[in-house]
Amino acid sequence: MAAADHIAIAQETMTLSITRIGERFAQLRIADPAAEQAMLRSMLKYGQQTPVVVCRIADGDPELLDGFKRLRASRQLGIKELQVRTLDVGLRACKAAMLLLNRVGRPITGIEEALVVHSLCHEDGLNQVEIATLLNCHKSWVCRRLSLIERLCDEAQESIRLGLLPASLGAELARLQRCNQELLLKVIHEQRLTWRESRQVVAALLARPKKEHEGIFKNPRETAISPVSSIKVSLPNEKGLSSQVKQMRHHLFGLEKICIEVKLLFDTDFIFFEPHEDKMLRQDAARALPRLTSVYAMLHDLARNIKPREEGVQ
Repeated sequence: MAAADHIAIAQETMTLSITRIGERFAQLRIADPAAEQAMLRSMLKYGQQTPVVVCRIADGDPELLDGFKRLRASRQLGIKELQVRTLDVGLRACKAAMLLLNRVGRPITGIEEALVVHSLCHEDGLNQVEIATLLNCHKSWVCRRLSLIERLCDEAQESIRLGLLPASLGAELARLQRCNQELLLKVIHEQRLTWRESRQVVAALLARPKKEHEGIFKNPRETAISPVSSIKVSLPNEKGLSSQVKQMRHHLFGLEKICIEVKLLFDTDFIFFEPHEDKMLRQDAARALPRLTSVYAMLHDLARNIKPREEGVQ
């Protein structure tokens, strides 16, 4: 997604007191404590290496678009002035410019893109077509970003903005009902779940019936299912079996494990994916379907012909 066709930033720099630099757009960025500390160390050792970018809205003081970490580090270090470059655009274009300017260095996250899109829609009154035109992107991209932020409960949005939760966890939380999001956030903070553990709990909540959810929240580390690595399919006793039968059974149980993993991984809303990702996954599914259909028919025929006395054999 390209944020704008062209942004005209003044090439000359000027010195500006940090007390005059506004942060009205800071709410559209997500705090990253590790990156903040890295910037603090860098400015302490080398000073300001690159100018920050500001814009002027009407006759007010300059508002910061790019350089929030540099500004906050300057305050902590007692630096009074910063080198700035000025971007001369309107309010709506400022928000679009943030997406492009902040792709340099740390990539802007999907949640941050969603915050900008949500602000343009609900604060500036633009519809999805107008936002897509402003950001030079497809309307479906705008729709996905709006859906992502609107499915997140307020507490989740605030935790992500403050850097208390990884931004990458936002899309996972958005898959849950809001009531479950709030319960999971409480568990994450109280039990200090890692990013991976939190994703596993989300997978468990999506895969298991509602009656089991209370147990998942009580013992998240014990009950979480990992869709990638923790699924176990036990292989029954193989004593007395030929090597060929053992091999065939191992493949069947491996197939069962893969089916469980695929079910958990694909049990998501494709609206969160980019158009090219959605298209690629659907093409892959179409390619795999004939082979799976053939295997299903073979296994169905094999299971149908099982003798009644063998049905209870494990």
